[in-house]
Amino acid sequence: MALVPLLLAACAALQSPTPAPDARALFTRVCAASGPAERAPLSAFRLVAEARTRNGVQTNDLEIDYRYLAPDCIRFRLPSKNETGRFGPDEKQYWLKSADETVVLSGREYKEDRRQVDDMLALAKNYVALSNPAALKLEALELLGAAPSDLGEALAKKTKKLTWLALESPDFALVRREGALPKGTYRVELGIDSKDLPAAVVIRAKADATTAPLFVFLSDYRETSGFKLPMQLHVHVKDGATFAEFASQEVYVKTAELRPSFKVGDFQP
Repeated sequence: MALVPLLLAACAALQSPTPAPDARALFTRVCAASGPAERAPLSAFRLVAEARTRNGVQTNDLEIDYRYLAPDCIRFRLPSKNETGRFGPDEKQYWLKSADETVVLSGREYKEDRRQVDDMLALAKNYVALSNPAALKLEALELLGAAPSDLGEALAKKTKKLTWLALESPDFALVRREGALPKGTYRVELGIDSKDLPAAVVIRAKADATTAPLFVFLSDYRETSGFKLPMQLHVHVKDGATFAEFASQEVYVKTAELRPSFKVGDFQP
């Protein structure tokens, strides 16, 4: 995912209503802040990160070796030191590997295991989408007068200095409550900081009520291989009508390799 050609293409792809000039101007600045215009889009990455997951009062810390290849290949280590992932969309292409055996995650009894894999795949797709906003397939763009109304008091306070820009695009991802990544358009609300970088993002499946939205804090931006990427991600899920105050997942990237020569076979167990 040269700046002027990409921006012209993005604006040409917009459907009605035509975005206001102030929305286009902010989007242009966001694109420029994300890195040099001539860079090729990301199609794969390897991240080594420390992560904390939270379920109520329980927390779990782990180190992630997190590998992704577009469009749907992923593998990563679990807290148990086992590995899991998928190398395609079919149930029989999901797997869990331990020191003693490899299990194909096919069938109803492995529904939650597949969902865990898909959650990580969705995070990878969103990371790639935000890495080069000029390359997004845009369907709508608007400047918002305020933060989204469902942030909740604590998160709204943390984001009160941000400028909010909303866009619609099919290039993001969420996981349905019953599993699988839905197709279609996503509404993405970006909280832009004073450096024209997304500091917060809300991702919603536009026409799928069975898919829960996500709120993600993005911080500690660093330049890596021509991309300015966040090295810290805090993921918040809905808790009733608003997003939970505390992150369900915190990711702290230690190293990022953005041009690995992965093949599909590298994601088989």
